[in-house]
This record gives sequence, structure tokens and C-alpha cells, in this order.
Amino acid sequence: MMIIFDTVTEFVQHYQPTAKYLTDYYASNKKHYEEYFYYHCHHVEEKKQAAIEKHAVILPDLLRLRDKLQKFIPTIAAQYEKMYTIHFTSDVHLLVGLYGSNAFTYRQYNPDVAFCLEKMPKHERHLNIIIGHEFGHVAHCLYSDKHGIEWDKIDWVHPITWLLQEGVATYLSKVVQARLDEYFAFEEDPKWLEFAETNQSTIAQQFFIDLTTHDAAYVWKEWFSINGGQHFQATRLAYYVGYCLVKQLVDELGEQRTFLLWDKENFHKIMMQTLEKMM
Repeated sequence: MMIIFDTVTEFVQHYQPTAKYLTDYYASNKKHYEEYFYYHCHHVEEKKQAAIEKHAVILPDLLRLRDKLQKFIPTIAAQYEKMYTIHFTSDVHLLVGLYGSNAFTYRQYNPDVAFCLEKMPKHERHLNIIIGHEFGHVAHCLYSDKHGIEWDKIDWVHPITWLLQEGVATYLSKVVQARLDEYFAFEEDPKWLEFAETNQSTIAQQFFIDLTTHDAAYVWKEWFSINGGQHFQATRLAYYVGYCLVKQLVDELGEQRTFLLWDKENFHKIMMQTLEKMM
């Protein structure tokens, strides 16, 4: 059974605007924050100092977001369970972080999900899209496991794998009705989408070049990270590329074959050929 763990109430009830309070709070909730600090929030001491004043301002918002997440998460999870005959059994962690990631899934075959409320949008539709995206990742894993995927064949650190993962999660997050730009930005950003659509061929070509000439760390920062985007002065364009690829593959192969591509011997070849069609 999926359990939603709430660390937010404790944070708000006992909050003090000091680095010591943050240190003690994270220590007392260590099991909920280990993944966050290992993968999703670095330079912790610097970020503690920067976060103190920000936290104090948003305390009432944190409780409202907590309530909304506790309401919306089971609803969206139930939609996925009905659509794909899967069952969510891992845990959900509601956190107050240091303005690192906004949400993430754990590195597991049946992953936990975490939402960092200090980075969550206040708009209910955008909040639901983030939930839809993260649970889309979990649904992809559960669906793959249900159909007998061979997990040891997946190259988890290859950008092509990330491209499929983010493409599928974005494709699936459309269980929440919204404008297309909102699925990528988790807010209204029609200019970002207009740029991506207008320059689709150029973007795909540059992604192809970087994929074949740079290491995975470079591709992650430039194309997947909020801190990248040097080529086009627009971040996370890999999400758009991934979505377009998945949409094309679903049209050609169907959902099941597309979702289950990532352990197949010809996975990289199919993805690269589809990418070339965008160029």
C-alpha cells in the first residue's frame, strides 16, 4: 500500500530561521531526505543560509500545498492504475528542501516519489501536472516490470535512456488536462514551446551532435538540467525532444512496444533513427 509521509507539518510547527534548526530537522527525518541530499541538493551549507529567509515567507503556503498534494496524489495514482492495470505500492515523501529539485523519483525499479514543497507551484493545475509527471515515471517502471522487462539490460546512465524516461513521463502526464507548454514548464510558458516547435529541426540536430560527441554528464547539464541550456538560451529542451520521439514511436509502434523499448537490443538504434526524423 502506498503511504504518503508528511514531514511538512513538523517543519512548519517548529520552524526557526536558523541553520541549526534546518540541520536538526533534516537529521530527525534522515530516512526521508537521504535520496534528496545524495542526488538532488548539493552545496548544502550554502543553500541552508540562502533558504532561511525564503522559508519564513512561505510557511502558510507549505501547509496549503501539503493538503492539496495529499488530495491530488491518490486521484492521479488511481487514474494510472485504472489505465494500465498497475498498483502503486511505494511511498511518497512530502519534503521541505533547500530549493534544489522540485520533485523526483528514487532510483528503484518500483520507485518512491518525493515532492519538495518549497519549489511547488501554487496553481492547482500545474501542481497536478508535476504529480502526473512523477507518477508517470513510476507507472512506466511498473508497466515495464509487469511485462517482464529485463532490468539488468537497461543502461541507466545513458542519455538515450533518460530521453525515453522523460518522454514517456511527459506523454503520460497528459492525464491532467492542460495546454501543451504547461507539461514541460509546470507553468504557463507558451514562448518556450513556440521556440521549441519553430526550431525543432535545429534543436534535434544539436542534440544529436552533443549525444555523439560529448559525455553523459555534459548532455545531462546542457539538455536535461535547469542549469543548462547554453546552446539556445532555453533549458530542459530534452524534455521536448523526448516527448516528440515518444509521440512518434507510439504512432508507429503503439504504447506497449514504445514503453518497453528500453531493454531491447535495438533500443538505441530505434531512438536515434527517430531522432534523425526530427532533424
